[in-house]
Amino acid sequence: MGCSDLCGGRADGIDTECEPVNQEAPSLNALVHGGDLVSAAKRYGVAREAWIDLSTGINPCAYPVPHLEASCFQQLPYQSRDFEAAVTAYYGSSAFVACNGSQQVIELLPKLLPTLPVLLPALGYQEHCKSWRKAQRGVGSLFYYSAIDQVAAIERIESQLRLNKPFHLVLINPNNPTGLLFSVERIVDWASRMPEGGFIIVDEAFIDLHPEQSVLSDYHAFQQASNLLVIRSFGKFFGLAGIRLGFLFGPASLLRKVAHGVGPWSVNGPAQSVAIAALNDHCWHGRNRASIERNSDITVSLFRPLLTRIGAEALGASALFSSWWINRKQATSLYTFFAERGVLLRIIDGEAESADFAGLSVLRLGSIDAEDKCRLARLIQVINDYILALD
Repeated sequence: MGCSDLCGGRADGIDTECEPVNQEAPSLNALVHGGDLVSAAKRYGVAREAWIDLSTGINPCAYPVPHLEASCFQQLPYQSRDFEAAVTAYYGSSAFVACNGSQQVIELLPKLLPTLPVLLPALGYQEHCKSWRKAQRGVGSLFYYSAIDQVAAIERIESQLRLNKPFHLVLINPNNPTGLLFSVERIVDWASRMPEGGFIIVDEAFIDLHPEQSVLSDYHAFQQASNLLVIRSFGKFFGLAGIRLGFLFGPASLLRKVAHGVGPWSVNGPAQSVAIAALNDHCWHGRNRASIERNSDITVSLFRPLLTRIGAEALGASALFSSWWINRKQATSLYTFFAERGVLLRIIDGEAESADFAGLSVLRLGSIDAEDKCRLARLIQVINDYILALD
């Protein structure tokens, strides 16, 4: 989902406290988290509007906000037919609840689903883990699978299914920050074998670049499953995280409970108007996918000499971010150097995955808008300055 702290847990099933994963690394505690330009501006003395933000997976080339009629500000925001039609056409399912950002659903689901053990990725969007704990699941009820090794992850999930005891499974597909991806066929198969009472929650915040990989792409199989929930985020692909819009797709019985939980006006009028235009703009979708891929390639190319110089190893990627293993001390130095020059990066403690990664951190890079020549030149200068400082 969003790009703040990431979930810390051991892939070997040993439960750990679900706090920001950098809690066990004092050298990382002072870092400003992804997207928090207000705190970054205050700490480093760089004006908020001057930052180059590479700390999130949000598209830097946002959908152009259209002219908005005054009525969308003046009337209570009941969901319009045009909004519902646009959502159904874009995502491929009419069985949804719209909400004030996918974060709202992530917080609400653990309160509504049966109290069962929960299996989550060891690295991933931290709010999933945090929300399950807040719902007062007992100590030891949260378990983890590897977010790096797909074979190990599949075996961990399969072994849990073989116990034939109900549990909930959280999938971040593709995973942020590791890029781990499970196929639609595998997820549907898991749903068919999930013991009664358990649900599979699939967070598809970064799936828009490849909609054929979404569980919703197999609408018949999705419709037949009574235990499969899909969370979608509007803000990342469209670059409009500030309007706070997300969706939950799933069985009608649960959607009614969620709708009651989010209330009657969960999506404001301006957000609906922007979404109608954006979701229906098929030409922009195609151009945007190409733009995202291009910006991603350029960003990685710019950082490649630095990454090679510090011995970084590729971990995983989605088109909106790439992730790299680096030494923890190097990570802190890199983060501070860039932040002091108005470039915000994202550093994640790798030990959350397992003790095998002690001393390592994950550098996750978002993308820059390559058409913004001024910021592009600034970023190139900072990268070059850091390489020179290493000599």
